[in-house]
Formats: sequence, C-alpha cells, structure tokens
Amino acid sequence: MFRPVRIAKVNPILSRTHKLVIASLSALIFSAVFAACGSSEPPASIERVIDHERIFMIDDLRISSMKASKHYDVTDLPNAVDAWYGFIQTDKGPMDIEARFYASHADAVSFGTALAEEVSGDDAIIDEDLTTWPEGYKDRQRMRSGGTADLSAWSGQRGPNYADFVIYGNMVLLCQGDEPLDSIRVCHELITALNDRFTAIGG
Repeated sequence: MFRPVRIAKVNPILSRTHKLVIASLSALIFSAVFAACGSSEPPASIERVIDHERIFMIDDLRISSMKASKHYDVTDLPNAVDAWYGFIQTDKGPMDIEARFYASHADAVSFGTALAEEVSGDDAIIDEDLTTWPEGYKDRQRMRSGGTADLSAWSGQRGPNYADFVIYGNMVLLCQGDEPLDSIRVCHELITALNDRFTAIGG
C-alpha cells in the first residue's frame, strides 16, 4: 500500500539562526585567510624610495651606526660622487651595506636605480665580467649553503649578497638579506639610526 511521504516543516527561526551562524563562520574564515595571505606583504611604513632635503655623505652614516670599511672608486659609476662598503650591527649580527652617493635625490633615482637593480635580488648580475660597474663586485657576493648545514657544501656556492635596496635622499643603499624585505629592513635600521642622530643634534 502506498504511503505518502511526510515532509518535515522547517522552523523558520531555527533556519535563520543556522544561516547567521554559517555566515559568521564564513566571515571569520575569510578574514583569517585574508590576513594569512597578506602577512607576507611589507608594512606600509617600509618604503624603498624616500625623498629627503638633506645631502648625505659617508660621515653622516659613520656617526650613525655604519662601520665604513672600504672606499670604492666611482669613476665608472655614472653620475655618482662617492661609494662605500661597510656594515651595521643588527639583532641578527653584522649586515653588509653598500652606500652610493649622488648629487641629489633626483640623480640617485635617475642614475642609481637601474644599476642597483642589476646587482640585487635572485637574478643579480654579480660576476666581474658581466656587471656594469665591477668595482667591489666581490662584496656583492655571499657564500650560500644550498640549504644544508654541512660546511663543505659552502665551497664555491656564491649568490647575491643584497636582496634589495632603498633610495634615501641622495643615497642608494644596498643591504644584505636573503629576501627583499630582509634587505629593506636592514636599510631602514640604518636610516632610523641616521634620523635619530640628526634629531639628537637638532639637525
């Protein structure tokens, strides 16, 4: 004998409650995923090109926190007026910095950007015979372990020392790091120390 199938009535209040719960959970999940995806982006306050009215020299970096150890000949570095190699102390130890000086911020951007991009990042051109400005090319190289702690694996494996750079005023600062954000943060440590120094002396 055929029996009619009973269709259960859905409580409209319960249904609305379920929808609200599902919507809330979806919003939380979306927010968590968005935050996780956005966590790799550099903070908005960390900039790569910053104008500044002051014309900086190597002595300004020396009285801040940079230990300048090597002077470069800039005869073949287009429109540059000076260049130095050194390091600063960070919470991760000493970090290398190459500072290139120009007559103005405009010159640093116009003449310094392309050459800084050439020697920084994973695709950096750091071989003496290939790079545009070979002065100090060895300082732009760093031994790489290839992902192993075995010291023997370090032999002959060289990679770029600078993952990125910052243009601050009339300076182009190439800073040590494995990732671009690491390098930018090192550059900003020096910039912060520089600004703190001038603030302290009322400059």
